[in-house]
Amino acid sequence: MFQTTLAGSTPSASGILFPQIVTSDVTIFLCIASAIILSYSQYAMGTQSIIHVCEPDISPLEVRYVTRAVREGQISSVAKYVPLFEEAFAKKVGTKYAVAVNSGGSALFLTLWALGIRAGDEVIMPAFTMVATANAIKQCGATPVFVDSEQNGNINVTKIEEKITPRTKAILPVHIYGHPCDMDVILVIARKHKLLVVEDAAEAHGALYNGTMVGSLGVAGCFSFYANKVMTTGEGGMVVTNSKKLAASLQKLRAYYISEKKHFLHAELAWNLRMNSLAASLGLAQLERLDELIEKRRANAAYYSKKLAGLSDVLTLPSEKTGARSIYWMYGVVVQSKKRGLRDTLMKYLTDRGVETRTFFFPMHWQPMYKETKSYPIADYLGRNGLYLPSSSHIARKSQDAVVKHIQEFFRS
Repeated sequence: MFQTTLAGSTPSASGILFPQIVTSDVTIFLCIASAIILSYSQYAMGTQSIIHVCEPDISPLEVRYVTRAVREGQISSVAKYVPLFEEAFAKKVGTKYAVAVNSGGSALFLTLWALGIRAGDEVIMPAFTMVATANAIKQCGATPVFVDSEQNGNINVTKIEEKITPRTKAILPVHIYGHPCDMDVILVIARKHKLLVVEDAAEAHGALYNGTMVGSLGVAGCFSFYANKVMTTGEGGMVVTNSKKLAASLQKLRAYYISEKKHFLHAELAWNLRMNSLAASLGLAQLERLDELIEKRRANAAYYSKKLAGLSDVLTLPSEKTGARSIYWMYGVVVQSKKRGLRDTLMKYLTDRGVETRTFFFPMHWQPMYKETKSYPIADYLGRNGLYLPSSSHIARKSQDAVVKHIQEFFRS
């Protein structure tokens, strides 16, 4: 396991002491990083035995940026690369402010908390999503109210208003698998009923809705930088907003709400949900490459769609709605079958041939803590029949061809 060796301390420009890292340890770090890049290069060339469902696309730029932070001792949550990453990300998305945290789930929770969502409140969200969305609402003491989906997995905007009650405080749309929701309709509904809109853009870095980046359309947008996202910091998240007040509140809530006058005086309940500078350094490099990574994902999706077009009678392939630019975070397909279990049989078939896949999200009303008897037919259908194929940005065409070949053989057998 890599361990740093400290050789004294060096004061930063702010007066904070940072450890010096001796050259031999940096050399070890570089060797490990080079090995990581080599393994990903092998994957990109299609020489690994297993075609993984999703892996990060790491280049020498990321290694250089992280190594620079290590050499400089800029490793903590108060080191300089965190605010630099926040500033660069806000500029990319098109908002005034960005606040970095340690996960996408933290971004959602802190945002709702900072906006005053509490016990007795209701927040409308899609039934079909990852559980972090509902958990963030529940962590505030509020109640998630589920709405069924469109065929692409996004919230069905025509069904939102019927779920609004006097207790409703916000709408939390999720841009599922990187495809933008119908934000114009959502914003009209929100204005009509005086509701907040917080975008869950965890899977949609760089996705466009009528030419505008998602995450910038509501009062706040929340992103995840988990390792399988189109851009990553390993673990991490970001909140973007145009509200100076909200940004200031988030900055305090993520760091124990430490008083500016007395360091160990804490005015409010708060948490340690900060991003460290090593993660931010990785994020800066990934952000510089974001356009490239998105174009890779989109090109991979187009390739799959072309090669699988002949199976349109048995598979529903992803597509884009008018005015939307998806980043195809995951290339998801839906098995068209009334026979239960065919999706799972296909997944086992692919697993046996070295192809890793994942089911679609299990809808919220299937989850033990959110179980409901209400019907969400589209969410149910997607949860039973959807899966996504290997979707790494750097997947080789050779690997995609192998995936397609196995799927074709399965449906011909």
